[in-house]
Amino acid sequence: MTMQRSPSFPCRQTWLEIDRTALAANVAQVRQRIGLRRQLLAVVKANAYGHGAPGVAATLLQAGADRLAVATLSEAIDLRDAGIEAPILVLGYTPPWLAAEAVSYRITTTIFDHEMARALAAAAAAVRISAVVHIKVNTGMNRLGLRPEAVLPFLTQLAAERMVRVEGIFTHFATADLADKHFALQQYEHFEALLAQLAGAGLRPPLAHAANSAAVLSMPATYLDMVRCGIALYGLHPDADETRLSPEFRPALTWKAQIAHTIDLRPGESVSYGQEFVATQPMTVAVLPVGYADGFPRRPYHWGHVLIHGQHAPILGRVCMDQTIVDVTAIRSAKGPVRQGDEAVLIGRQGEAELTAEEVATRLQTNNYDVVSRIMARVPRLYVGEAKSEKKRDETADALPVASKCGVTGKGTLFAPHKGKPDGQNPHQ
Repeated sequence: MTMQRSPSFPCRQTWLEIDRTALAANVAQVRQRIGLRRQLLAVVKANAYGHGAPGVAATLLQAGADRLAVATLSEAIDLRDAGIEAPILVLGYTPPWLAAEAVSYRITTTIFDHEMARALAAAAAAVRISAVVHIKVNTGMNRLGLRPEAVLPFLTQLAAERMVRVEGIFTHFATADLADKHFALQQYEHFEALLAQLAGAGLRPPLAHAANSAAVLSMPATYLDMVRCGIALYGLHPDADETRLSPEFRPALTWKAQIAHTIDLRPGESVSYGQEFVATQPMTVAVLPVGYADGFPRRPYHWGHVLIHGQHAPILGRVCMDQTIVDVTAIRSAKGPVRQGDEAVLIGRQGEAELTAEEVATRLQTNNYDVVSRIMARVPRLYVGEAKSEKKRDETADALPVASKCGVTGKGTLFAPHKGKPDGQNPHQ
């Protein structure tokens, strides 16, 4: 499947191209490591790490992921409204006053206190649908969860709530992406001891999970019943220095823009706000229709350069809200001089040149997670390529067009949204 261009496509002249073939290949790489018996929980929080949650979720499910995870209940509801029917786990905190929403949308929540358990039980009883939960265990991350010694008493008391079904239990590693695995292994030992204790009491939930992307790559002993994979599914390194992907993984995201205008500067002329850059010699600059309101940062550091005609085009002056100016003076190619409508690459490959999310992260003094997840929703996501799997799990992805009208993905164009909340029995009970 190839993307067809027209003068009106996309409506914005900056967009992301999300390669469904790459996403499927990355699922296959994870599946090769974990085997067929373990479940793959695909993490699509933060708008699928900036890649576009509805389209990515459908693609990952078709490619072989078993279920999905998000950070918030609102993210889960957005997926339900987009037509995603697979089990969805909210990894973060859901307050008790949202228990009824979680139950009615058939969302699996993470719990670690009795107040939320009671709220879920009441909400489930009201509609006669079981509330499905996973228990979060704090083995050293010290964000959310029960300490290991508190889990058995908690589950013993929770067993009295007939409308709450404990499907899973999990913990999260603080240092799995580091070369030194000592602390992560210590966390796992605590979690493994807890699982043995729960099994002895007849209270071990069916799905125990601990391994994130970094652990999938480097800690196979921690796979348990299911793995939670996020960043690796997008073809991005969990840590560019200490936990890198093998070459078989492929980045799924390319960020592009079309040049809006070119200007020949005279010596002494400045560009952008504040006159921070002043030309000392004749030069040519190009204006890109992308700025910090798109997630292309202004301060304290900016991208450094973009690719045009396969060559570096340095950013000049301040990045504006909607526009950025780059130096194209030295760019010469068989295509001739840089012109309006030429393509610039902000992340990805152009010819023999490549600008990776990891390189950008180094420039911005952050990580690749931050770089891609900050790309704003107003940047269209265009889905290219095909997702194939020997065992199809969700036919929704087959219906994905390469891009919706004007290149903007949305509920009414990619999927058939539900009319209100789902009803009937929970198919995942």
